[in-house]
Amino acid sequence: MSIQSPKPLSFFLFFLSSTIINFLLCETIYFESLHSADHLYLPLFVKDLVSSEGVRHWFLPPSPYFFPDLILNLILYPLVPFLYLPSAYGTLQMFFVLLGICVFLSQYTNKTDSLQFLYRLEFIFICISLLGYWTSDHPLPFVYFLSQAHHSTGFFFSLLLAIYLYSLLNDKTRFENEVGVVNFLPLPFTLFFFIGFSLLYLSDRFSFSVGAISFFVVRIWDTNLPLSERVSYFQKKRFWSLAILFLFLNELIFWGLKQTFHIPGSFQILGNYLANQPVEKIPSLAGTYLWDFSKHIYYQGKSILVLLGLVLIGFPKFPKLIRHLLIVFFPVLLGLLLLVGRFTYLHPYPIRYLFPLGFFGILGTTWVFLSYSRWISTFQFLLLFSAILYLLTYLPFPRDRVSSQFSRITDGEVPYDLEKPIRFWSKSGKTPIPIGKDGKPYHWITGAFHTNLTE
Repeated sequence: MSIQSPKPLSFFLFFLSSTIINFLLCETIYFESLHSADHLYLPLFVKDLVSSEGVRHWFLPPSPYFFPDLILNLILYPLVPFLYLPSAYGTLQMFFVLLGICVFLSQYTNKTDSLQFLYRLEFIFICISLLGYWTSDHPLPFVYFLSQAHHSTGFFFSLLLAIYLYSLLNDKTRFENEVGVVNFLPLPFTLFFFIGFSLLYLSDRFSFSVGAISFFVVRIWDTNLPLSERVSYFQKKRFWSLAILFLFLNELIFWGLKQTFHIPGSFQILGNYLANQPVEKIPSLAGTYLWDFSKHIYYQGKSILVLLGLVLIGFPKFPKLIRHLLIVFFPVLLGLLLLVGRFTYLHPYPIRYLFPLGFFGILGTTWVFLSYSRWISTFQFLLLFSAILYLLTYLPFPRDRVSSQFSRITDGEVPYDLEKPIRFWSKSGKTPIPIGKDGKPYHWITGAFHTNLTE
């Protein structure tokens, strides 16, 4: 018996139901996380950017998230009410993630499997979100599927660029010359990737690094190609000339951005910290930090532990590409977490740097789940999603409570975690100054120190 290919209406119903569910997740489970001080940086930055305030007074984060995060905010700003910008952003981001996965799967499988995979992916995301909520995980680790200015949007975009570049290089018939050899991508494609990765590098070097590593892993570990062909692209002088030009130009532009805006130098901070530490003390500091970090996961990340268990059980049946990415990224991201969290900005639990592992883990788990649940039809999943929609309407909606909480604060000087929420909920009507624990002005990711406001 042949399996009938799903009609466009089936995909429309999935994207409609998943979009409504994700918006409700933004308004319930993830609301307070999406409206915390760090997450409100770009909405307030955009508000100043399009108004007469300007943005030269802003103290920006080490990754300014100009692209694609800022671009999406600029698109949404005139379309949705300002106070709904974080939830609208999260909903739109998840829509694009699911759409990108759908397009990618359509290249390698049929429409039926693609739709079945999407339903199961969204279902697992919902379940693990609810689990984190009911076990009081703090912070909620999977909020980064919906968040902005926390590397996740850049990560998704870099992954898209890396996979697209890989697919073009594998298309041997598209760019063959007169003797049937693919020497290099044509100039328009070269410029496209040069500009795309440049925008990402200037905005979020963490996400750029993830995309670049993903490309190298996928390309070099492709056992369907002979080794000589896998590494041939990296043996060309043109490739290394472009790489050197890329780094030189982007570092020069980023230096200019640092002179224009107040952007801290991460490498300088890291170098200064390590220079003041005895070399023999660094391993013990690293080990203690990782031990404390693991305790944070044990006590505050129950949903991470559940996903970790599913990954360990299903790992042998994961697609080869997902296995390779997890194997490579685990030590890389752990090392980056250590450098940033312990030796640069001293953050006790920067779980966002492990988000790519969570994303790949959910993809692999969804793949295994699909192989064991093909008997569940899309119609049954649609009924299940309807029940989930009904369930989510019974969860607390914190919008009014949070708005009232911050609207009542009238202090002119407040801690960092209150300054941007007060500005956001008052639509910049209130302009408190962030103060550090030492009682001095706190110049970290803020637009509070405008000349007109602080004189």
